[in-house]
Amino acid sequence: MEKQQEQNKYETYFFRDVIRGAMKEEWGGQMIGLGSIQGDIIPSDVRMTLGVTAVRRPYMFHEPLHKHLFTEYFYFFGSNPLDMNEFDAEVHYTFGPEREKHIITSPTIVTAAPGVYHCPLNYAKINKPIYCLEAFMTRGYSGVDFGEDLLEVRTDEPDYNRYFTQGVVRYNQWGGEMISLNTVPEHILPAGAKLNMDLTVVKKPYIYNGTTHKHNFTEFYLFFGSNPMDMNQFDAEVEFCFGKEKERYLITGPTIVVVPPGVFHSPLNFSRVNKPIYFLEVSLTSRYRATDFKG
Repeated sequence: MEKQQEQNKYETYFFRDVIRGAMKEEWGGQMIGLGSIQGDIIPSDVRMTLGVTAVRRPYMFHEPLHKHLFTEYFYFFGSNPLDMNEFDAEVHYTFGPEREKHIITSPTIVTAAPGVYHCPLNYAKINKPIYCLEAFMTRGYSGVDFGEDLLEVRTDEPDYNRYFTQGVVRYNQWGGEMISLNTVPEHILPAGAKLNMDLTVVKKPYIYNGTTHKHNFTEFYLFFGSNPMDMNQFDAEVEFCFGKEKERYLITGPTIVVVPPGVFHSPLNFSRVNKPIYFLEVSLTSRYRATDFKG
């Protein structure tokens, strides 16, 4: 028993029962997010909330016009894992105290910078399911509805279109497609929003990172199925190694992995992919750096 516990000493970083229903039952979707992580695994200085939702039918997600003191990101993308650009839907997103409406009809990243009024967010037309990845740079959600901030000083906004980045689907070297925060112009990202966030559809086996290494920042890895009607459908195997001893773990269903600072990890091997899966990697840093293990 003691030997088995020693062999599985990194199991605490793996969370496997992570698919949940949408926040409201009438929305009818599913989601995966960091809210599934229990305990004190996430370091106290990590200020982030994240979730990916399968949107299957029209609904109003957030109606009050409001603002935050933190940065908020939205990735909207199609649910066809063989073509992420396939997007048969309309998302209506309002920005500014003027309630300027923007209509999203293709994969788009939206950046809601601190102090910028936004919403309602309305999934007005959903002919085919889409996904929404929403990330907050905070652990405690709070907002100020329009009209509540009696001391605010407003300045003219030159162009709300700058917060909407289109043409965000890219091909990667392993034959899949991905959406990355790197496609957003750097001047749009607030200085305090230190984050790298890449979402990849994995279509075939490959080794993503073959070198055991560590970082001085926290990383999150989210793995989930590509069927928007059942995100638990997962016909693949992912091998993930932890520690200097390269302790091997096998992922065979939707899973969230937390990699705290200073913990050696990888290789990460997509060893079997019978059906495409999604892989979301989030690094809490503005510049990716790693220290390789020299064993």
